[in-house]
Amino acid sequence: MGAGMAILVTGATGFIGRHLTKRLLESGSLVRVVTRNSERLPSEWAGRVETIRGSLLDRGVREAATKGVSLIFNLAGETRDLSSMQAVNVEAMRGLAEAAVAAGVKRIVHVSSVGVISAVGSGVVTEETPCRPRNAYERSKLAGEQVVLACAQGGRIEAVIVRPTIVFGEGTARPGDSFLEWLRAVQQGRFVFIGTKAVANYVYVGDVVEAMLRLAERPMSEPATYIVADPGPMRDFVGGMAQALGVPAPTRSVPVWAAYTLALGMTVANRLTGTPVPLTLSRVRALSTECVFSGDKLRREAGIAFPFGYRKGLERTIAWYRERMQSELTRV
Repeated sequence: MGAGMAILVTGATGFIGRHLTKRLLESGSLVRVVTRNSERLPSEWAGRVETIRGSLLDRGVREAATKGVSLIFNLAGETRDLSSMQAVNVEAMRGLAEAAVAAGVKRIVHVSSVGVISAVGSGVVTEETPCRPRNAYERSKLAGEQVVLACAQGGRIEAVIVRPTIVFGEGTARPGDSFLEWLRAVQQGRFVFIGTKAVANYVYVGDVVEAMLRLAERPMSEPATYIVADPGPMRDFVGGMAQALGVPAPTRSVPVWAAYTLALGMTVANRLTGTPVPLTLSRVRALSTECVFSGDKLRREAGIAFPFGYRKGLERTIAWYRERMQSELTRV
């Protein structure tokens, strides 16, 4: 990004948004953020970002946010509240894209998710794989993509859709989050592989940010969609965790059917008692999938190579955890 370039970042206080905003500030960009609660902004941003207070559901906020900027990184989204997913992920996105067109914004980089594809089974998943969202969140993210692409028709605004796989990195986890629990299981020798052919569809946050920055500058003649992925065998990914933690790599495994049976029982127990359980059906799917989300288009068409890769990303992430959350890593 060029120094002095005016850029709007929505979702700036989220995980990826914080890493992106940090990079933009380091480059000398003029960064504007939208937030409903300015207390959530990192203290080091004070005096360095322009803040628009309010919600993207508010037309006045959207107009103020887009005025005078050249580029928008949209990372805003609702992931938990079913009642507001349609409003936030679709209608607010439609309003933001229309406001951007009216304000003369040149390009929008919209962060979606590979969840819109909702691939199951095995095989390679690409940008050409048909989208079959399975739940309200995935349907709302796909609809959000569609409203951005609709606004880009006729060259009214340049649009890039970014679909990351599961993103990890410094600041990913808090006590109780699944990635931290995963690290603890590996550190304490409790991790067990599910099946023998699982693929780790994870990508380091620094690589996601690099891809977004490069895609924001890349010349383009039509809207484009890219999967941002760094897949590898699950055993290699977990082995990288173990190496960074300084512990032996796990070797034990259980059949996929056994893991699903156990997770189903735990799910029933959770619904009856409300007590959190260590193994859920969604976690079994994530740890046993044989689908490979391919980032080949990003490398081939956009010429983007990741500066870190998942092994270096794991080293950086675990070093961050050790500095700030050592007690959580070792807690039984």
